Amino acid sequence: MFIKKIEKLPPGVKNVLKRVSIISRRLDSPVYLVGGIVRDFILGRDNCDLDIVIEGDGLKLTHALSDYYKADFRRHHAFGTATVYFKGFKIDIATARKETYVLPGALPQVKRSNLKDDLLRRDFSINAMAVSLNRADYGRLVDYYGGYTDLKKKIIRILHDGSFRDDPTRIFRAIRF
Repeated sequence: MFIKKIEKLPPGVKNVLKRVSIISRRLDSPVYLVGGIVRDFILGRDNCDLDIVIEGDGLKLTHALSDYYKADFRRHHAFGTATVYFKGFKIDIATARKETYVLPGALPQVKRSNLKDDLLRRDFSINAMAVSLNRADYGRLVDYYGGYTDLKKKIIRILHDGSFRDDPTRIFRAIRF
């Protein structure tokens, strides 16, 4: 399935996503739009909260994007993530990763991984979908964990038994959804 709404985004947002796609090709690393924006695309809601996951070096993507736009960014060392700020945009960029929790509620320990693992670490299936920003399949929905079906059935489903133990705030997000 392809998410058609990606082509109906405001021109500035579309241009940023196309630039991310171009840079990721140069880095030879697949890149995806992830999180709430994907869920909201499917629901027909507006959302321009850009969360990007790259199966490669997220900081290289961050540097290249910030250089292109002459933008500021903030690096979050412990998680292999960064946030780029420019012209009213806030783009969160993450290296695809796996998380482990030493203690319940503690900050996770992260290690580089792939998109499938990155989506599995998320709170609920409806937030564990991605849209490809890669040239070969730009706009294709990636849904390893049944988030699309859960969204249509209005089901909130955690992705693993330790989800609420790892991050108790997920309980509040479940209530909100």
